[in-house]
Amino acid sequence: MKKIKITYVLNTIFSGLIAILISTFFAGGTIAENYTDETWVAPEFFVILPLWALGFLLGLFIFRSKKPKVFLLFSIFITWFSIPFGVQLGFNLAL
Repeated sequence: MKKIKITYVLNTIFSGLIAILISTFFAGGTIAENYTDETWVAPEFFVILPLWALGFLLGLFIFRSKKPKVFLLFSIFITWFSIPFGVQLGFNLAL
């Protein structure tokens, strides 16, 4: 059980850091896109963070469940799948 909790915490830290970095990178835009001197040129890319949070919240059931491996698997899948799915959704919303 202790290894599952450690895996959940490490997954949360690493995938959360990646999700924040990617969402702020795409939301900030490049130099060519940011000609208005605004901080967030495309804020629709922040849709990655609520999708990631869904996986994080699902993973919290690890601490109360009798079958924590199932929740760990779903949590890992959702947190990492939310990043490319959120980028694709952000591109679709930007159009």
